[in-house]
Amino acid sequence: MSTSGLEPSPQVRGMKRSRWLRFKRDDAGVTAIEFAGVALPFFMLLFGLIGVAFFYFVLTSIEKGMDQTSRLIRTGQAQSSGMTVKQFKDAICSEAGSWIRCNNLQVFVSAYASWAAVQAEACVDAGGNPRTNPAPPGQMIGVSSGGASEIVIVTACYKWDLPASIPFIEIDNMSNADAYMMQSTTAFRAEPYEENN
Repeated sequence: MSTSGLEPSPQVRGMKRSRWLRFKRDDAGVTAIEFAGVALPFFMLLFGLIGVAFFYFVLTSIEKGMDQTSRLIRTGQAQSSGMTVKQFKDAICSEAGSWIRCNNLQVFVSAYASWAAVQAEACVDAGGNPRTNPAPPGQMIGVSSGGASEIVIVTACYKWDLPASIPFIEIDNMSNADAYMMQSTTAFRAEPYEENN
């Protein structure tokens, strides 16, 4: 009884076997397959590093602007020149750099008689919403910064929108998850400058 119609001939079996061996030896495309396996963790790490670098870059820029501009209050130059709340905020933006959006920046200035009375300003309220400075933009900065030899706290709150644009990163500390509130605070005792009467 012949089974040649059901089983492949030895030549066909040999051809199939040689194709399989050639396929096993062929390494074209292996690099692409290996990269596909590590691409997602690689890009997550890459975007994470970029996000952290931007975070510290922006925060350091704001702190630089705070340090430079707060010196005007410390030495009494802001008070004696009649600098307004808006001018003080704009000066911080200018010193921080052009990549800082002034519309996203809130600045709080408070004066205290002693270190024991000092309280840090919060940038967000209990509901996670950003706070705004209640002082009118045209008000003199000296109203909130006090006088000579007083303790002054300057707090800058910056709403950073970039986390919403970076894939694989989800950082937020506000009620809406599309931004992160950065905070920079400096505290000092004003110098005993001569006050204008």
